[in-house]
Amino acid sequence: MTNTLRIKQGKTELTVDHRGEDLTFMHPSYGPGTYTNVKELIEKDNLEPPTMAQTASLVHTAFNSDDEYSKEIKEIMKSKWLWAFTGTLYIPNKGAYIEENPQVKNGMPYMDQGELERKLEANDPGVRFVPFGFKTGTMSPINLSKNAYVIALAGEEGAEKLAEVSDEYGINPHLYSFTLVNEPLTRVSALLSGWFLDHRLYVNGDNHGGWGSRAVGVRVAKIKEEK
Repeated sequence: MTNTLRIKQGKTELTVDHRGEDLTFMHPSYGPGTYTNVKELIEKDNLEPPTMAQTASLVHTAFNSDDEYSKEIKEIMKSKWLWAFTGTLYIPNKGAYIEENPQVKNGMPYMDQGELERKLEANDPGVRFVPFGFKTGTMSPINLSKNAYVIALAGEEGAEKLAEVSDEYGINPHLYSFTLVNEPLTRVSALLSGWFLDHRLYVNGDNHGGWGSRAVGVRVAKIKEEK
């Protein structure tokens, strides 16, 4: 399957390869706004907020393409960042629970440890857990791809795609995440590559969600009509 951005004009569709299937984002992007604001705008248009795994596929494809939309995605990462709607609940002396597109209360994802544990026991694919002990900070692309937290956040394919993107900068990527907390903390995730920082890939898993950033909505899969 080709790994270049496939473009359909109109309300512009940006289609990428994601886990062996087509995944379509709808341009233009939403924002800048807070995590909650952007999520609400996307859902108002009957689109889905992209997870970190989906955002990794979009960014990876943009870095393998040379068109105006791919350049725009790179510029968003450089001047703002891209929200990824995958939340993390950090638990003292334990680790991090990760959930795809969690519900929002008071402007932040609401993630209940008991409920997350029940979902894990039920093998819910939208929930993961990684114990503390994973490396944060600057690391090599290969170490980013093998980092337990990054894999929990973006999946194995997503972690590999982020590592390949990070290699494009020529400077080792950086992972922001808590490794020690004194109380439960819920945070959101994002991808960025510059702004007031140097130009490298930053994977952010400890964002408070209050800054003005952007995201590209995902087209909801069509439900096949029963015959």
